[in-house]
Amino acid sequence: MANLSGQLSRLTMAMLLMSLPLCSHAAQEDDALPPPPDAQALNQTAQFHLSLVFNQWDSGQVVPVTQRNGQFFVSRADLQRAGLPGEKFTQDEVNVSALKDVQTEYDSAGQRLMMKVPNEWLPSQAITLGRKDASFKPLSGTGALLNYDLYTSHAENSGGQASLWHELRLFSGNLSLSSTGTARQGFSGYDAGSGEGYIRYDTTLTGTDEDDIISWSAGDVVSDALNWSNSVRMGGVSIGRNFSLRPDLITYPLPAFSGEAAVPSTVDVFINGYRSGSTDLQPGPFTLTNLPYINGSGDAVLVTTDALGRQVSTTLPFYVASELLKPGLSDGAFTLGAMRRDYGIENFSYGPAAASGSYRYGVNEYWTLESHAEGAQSLALGGVGTLVKLGNFGVINGAYSRSEMRGEGGQQVNWGYQYSTNSFNIGTQHSHRDRGFGNLALYDSPDMYDENNKPIASLSRSTDQYSLSFNLGSYGNVGAAWIDVRSFDDEKTQLLNLSWSKNLWGDSSFYLAASHDPAQNGWSVALSLQVPFGVSDTAAFSVESTPDAGSSQRVNYNHAMPSNGGFSWNMAYAHQSDSDDYQQATLGWRNNKVELQGGVYGQRNNYTQWGEMSGSLVMMDNTLLAANRINDAFMVVSTDGYRDVTVNFENQPVGTTDDDGYLLISGVSSYYPANYSINTLNLPADTRITDTERRVALRRHSGYLLDFPMEQQRVASVILQDSKGKVLPVSSQVYRPLQSPVPVGYDGIAWLENLSDVNPLTVTLPDGKRCKATLTLEKNPDRKLKTYGPLECREVGR
Repeated sequence: MANLSGQLSRLTMAMLLMSLPLCSHAAQEDDALPPPPDAQALNQTAQFHLSLVFNQWDSGQVVPVTQRNGQFFVSRADLQRAGLPGEKFTQDEVNVSALKDVQTEYDSAGQRLMMKVPNEWLPSQAITLGRKDASFKPLSGTGALLNYDLYTSHAENSGGQASLWHELRLFSGNLSLSSTGTARQGFSGYDAGSGEGYIRYDTTLTGTDEDDIISWSAGDVVSDALNWSNSVRMGGVSIGRNFSLRPDLITYPLPAFSGEAAVPSTVDVFINGYRSGSTDLQPGPFTLTNLPYINGSGDAVLVTTDALGRQVSTTLPFYVASELLKPGLSDGAFTLGAMRRDYGIENFSYGPAAASGSYRYGVNEYWTLESHAEGAQSLALGGVGTLVKLGNFGVINGAYSRSEMRGEGGQQVNWGYQYSTNSFNIGTQHSHRDRGFGNLALYDSPDMYDENNKPIASLSRSTDQYSLSFNLGSYGNVGAAWIDVRSFDDEKTQLLNLSWSKNLWGDSSFYLAASHDPAQNGWSVALSLQVPFGVSDTAAFSVESTPDAGSSQRVNYNHAMPSNGGFSWNMAYAHQSDSDDYQQATLGWRNNKVELQGGVYGQRNNYTQWGEMSGSLVMMDNTLLAANRINDAFMVVSTDGYRDVTVNFENQPVGTTDDDGYLLISGVSSYYPANYSINTLNLPADTRITDTERRVALRRHSGYLLDFPMEQQRVASVILQDSKGKVLPVSSQVYRPLQSPVPVGYDGIAWLENLSDVNPLTVTLPDGKRCKATLTLEKNPDRKLKTYGPLECREVGR
């Protein structure tokens, strides 16, 4: 037992000894650091933040990019935000290095991921050429305007007479009220029965809405009409689309040119040989729209130039028809009221109630639909029309109308074709009617019906027109036209007209025309030669010969009225084979307030002397101003009472302000954002101006008060010196209560504004010392700039 116990002890000891090295090695492995990373494994996976560049175009997106084993991975969302189509990628994390037709390169210096992708992957660019004017809200003030034209004449054989035409216009905001009329008075020898007294023409209240492009009128209105219908005067209301309120809009379809750019490029557009615009392109598909205003057939040449100067030229034909409407665009008007009678004869003469309306709609860029309707107590008329563009081969138009008037029915058919190029133009238009066809133009004409209410006059049975013209370049322009009008009683009017015109040396021109009426024998021929002399003078020579009036030779010399005012004159003499010679002489003068003209014309023993005065009177801002006749809009510029301030219109001086600080500018086009500015050189030096230039658009038939605020300030220069008579050093600071500090310049001079009668000054010198002085101003009625001093600045310490 003892031996067995000893053996077990020795065996246990041996096993313990054998186990000691194993436990020590395990303990060493638990306490040791992990092995160092493998440099090759580290380079196989990395993440960067890189700019995405497609086909040399920087997308502007900086996104996370993961590199694994030389492959680049970008999230699908980041690629979509950069402009690539999301449907091209099937996973949220995209291996851009493995994409088909895509080349990827890492630019380590620029920290960019360069990708070359198919052009169709890049976003399409819609680029607008042509006009890019900012939209201006039209303005209108409150005021009144009186246009007047006083005309008087005296003829040797018919006595004398005088007439005064007027337009009275009141306006405020988007409303304007206008009334026109003429007062006529005869003198000795004048036939008193030929229209003496006052005749009212039109009185109309008009409103505009530029946002919806709609205008309305109440009072004396003219109904809207299409090319195949007629307008009539009515007393009532009219409302409709008015594209003239927005001259920045193009209402007809313009061509759009599409293409692709492989790399960032520049495209130049040439329309019929003239450069029309240029723009930068990013790689990918592009479409050029809103080309400059063009009409007819032509060619567009697109020249793309990349960064290396390589050019690609593409020629694309087009045809533009201004008669069509853009797709989805509508136009129309509706008029309701009473027929106007005896216009220009009676002041208030109205007939039966009537209504008229028209509507147009652009179906697509090739097709525009039209419709028109008229109605009265015994009249119903309706018609439809269409305009179709035949690709690049012109436009055809057609219309059909049907009417029932006083128990008589009839129809009207219209059709035509137009084609225009730089080299030639061709057009034809036809109208055919039944005798019973009637409309509002015939409806209220009782003198055209007999006692049985049957029409004794009507519109023509047929009208056929043909025209053709050629541009022969240096050989001038040739034109021909044929007109054939036939009535229901088989009377016909036919006329053939031929013409040729050519520009000669300088700005001179020659014109030759001949016309032939088959109902008369012979031709009527006219030729003229115009030769300018300088800017304002022109001499003209003409010869005419007609079968019924014989021949005449005429010479005319004209000196045009200067745009800024002055004198104009005209002299003419004509030798006539069938009557006495004709003489004419006219003298005119104009300034910015009134225009005067007068002269004499006629034949021996039958001369007429005449004179005319025209202009406008404007009431705005409680001030009465005079100007030349104002047909559209006007601007009143105010300089807060400062006189003799030069005012510029479109960067050109147009006059100076009057004693009250006003200047009226009469030649202003409505809805055009014109530039108005003032020249401040003539203003006193103590005048403070917050604004010297404005760009303003005006409403039609309105005016606006444009005020340039000015403020008088008491200013002066002061020379400061110390107690020893030495000027204060540069960069010293002058302090005043409630004012910003002012630095002292050379020679101890400081410029001070907003001064009072007595001004205490505290000056801090560059070395930290301080001194004080007092500036007392003198009276300055002429408002001239003065320099005070030297003033002693007494030291008061630091």
